[in-house]
Amino acid sequence: MGTARALVGGAARLSLRGRHLLAFDAIATVTAFLLSLALRFDAPSAQFDAYVYAYAWVLPVLVACRLSAFVLLRMYQRVWRYASVDELVAILAAVGLSSIAGYTFIYAIVFSTPASALGFPRSVAIMDTVLMIAFAGAWRFALRLGRVGRAGASTTRGQRALVVGGGAAAIAVLRELRANSQLGLAPVGIVSDDLGEGQRLLGLPVLGPAADLARHIERSGAVAVLLALPSADGRTLRKLVHQAESAGARCLTVPSVAEVIAGRVTVNALREVEFEDLLRRAPSRIDLDSVAHAFRDRAVLITGGGGSIGGELARQIIRFGPRRLVLVGRGENSIFETMQSLAPLDAARAVAPVILDIRDRARLGRLFDRERPDVVFHAAAHKHVHFMEQFPEEAVATNIHGTENVLDAAVESGVGRFVFISTDKAVNPTSVMGATKRVGELLVRQVAREKGLAYATVRFGNVLSSRGSVVPVFRQQLARGGPLTVTHPDAMRYFMTIPEAVQLVLQAAVLRWATPSGSSSSPGTSSSCTASVKTTCAWSSSASGRERSSSKSSTSRPSGPSRPRTRRSAASA
Repeated sequence: MGTARALVGGAARLSLRGRHLLAFDAIATVTAFLLSLALRFDAPSAQFDAYVYAYAWVLPVLVACRLSAFVLLRMYQRVWRYASVDELVAILAAVGLSSIAGYTFIYAIVFSTPASALGFPRSVAIMDTVLMIAFAGAWRFALRLGRVGRAGASTTRGQRALVVGGGAAAIAVLRELRANSQLGLAPVGIVSDDLGEGQRLLGLPVLGPAADLARHIERSGAVAVLLALPSADGRTLRKLVHQAESAGARCLTVPSVAEVIAGRVTVNALREVEFEDLLRRAPSRIDLDSVAHAFRDRAVLITGGGGSIGGELARQIIRFGPRRLVLVGRGENSIFETMQSLAPLDAARAVAPVILDIRDRARLGRLFDRERPDVVFHAAAHKHVHFMEQFPEEAVATNIHGTENVLDAAVESGVGRFVFISTDKAVNPTSVMGATKRVGELLVRQVAREKGLAYATVRFGNVLSSRGSVVPVFRQQLARGGPLTVTHPDAMRYFMTIPEAVQLVLQAAVLRWATPSGSSSSPGTSSSCTASVKTTCAWSSSASGRERSSSKSSTSRPSGPSRPRTRRSAASA
């Protein structure tokens, strides 16, 4: 009775289209059975008529079994406009299960009848099942084909575009273009190094390798190029963008792997090519499993939660399911913006914003006593070199005394892991900002050694688009027509993106800290770690105004001499 009520209730809740499909399935069930008998007994014939008359009672049994299986497997709640392999498997399962149930009952009745009765051919059951799969699939995939036809007709009216790439990202982009005609782009061909020229992908021809992109643009008449290469490095993207622009086509791209890992976007989200894309390199390899385990069901506190690094930390950590995420900041507007960026992640209940100056030792101590964080990321600081030269007392108050306050509160409340966000300017510092951050590093190291805690420092170089980065200044100068105010015509800068920087910080939070002698130690032993992550792209501008960019890695040893153009592996102090 419970199953019957569920079936009746499920049928009653069907949409109008679902009720139409149910009616079509009932008709298809009757048609498939009669057609199976007709094929088996060469209708019209006397034998066919005899079997139809003798087994007319089978029809309501099959209709009941078919429709019950379809309702139970929710075949009428699916959106068939987007039908794919999953829906095909569901059709096979629904028809197969209903055939097993229906024909088991039918043969049980047949075998219990007198021997003089007509037998029931096994071939009819097989043919009926095959025909029912064909009919049930035809009704549904007709909706899918109709939608594809309408989408194809609409996309042919958009701007002609080429898709560069032949992997999953390219397929996702093509499907997005067909599903979203508002983008106004009509794909006319694929450019790929992995697919052979002349092949077809989702109905579009493969025109050839990416090295001939400019020629493919001219031949196809494309006005846009979609770079579906999330794993490509910056050098590859720069070459492709240069070819496209020289041929008069604009470029769009999918996000990088680092952005997708960070949870910012999905791989099929098209956007304009940005400065960060041209400096892209191979994504950082971090142990996501260990990082996720470190933050799941833990309380995490971030100072400077309204800044570019603090906000990105919050966006990435929230994906790992922390029990509590406390964002501490002095500026209410910046904290509000971070909270707004977390809203689409549906994690507002786990996030606690706190407007607080880390120089207020008493309030900071009460906050730590109340929240009892397991992990602390200390990103709050004054980082503007020029301003801190004018106001050194502010740099000392925040970068030294503020860091000391956060450290003391962390120790007193039993924080097990602490990561201090520092700067490469702390290496043999020549500025007030660098010197104060170096003192902060020494404070962290002292606490880690004296208390035997897993407290670490991570140094950053230039982080693209972060507050205080030189890149926004260069963009403004270029928008005004120049000139670019560089320190020297041969000056070289190293950059990393915000998602990359934060992923390395998260990895630092779960590392087994290296001791000065090189042996590893678990949290709880007297050790400290200063990891430099001044990685990424070197960008130099010559006196003639030419710019070049290359993928490089640069790190610096805390206790060693200052060598701004030397590239070395990460070191510990």
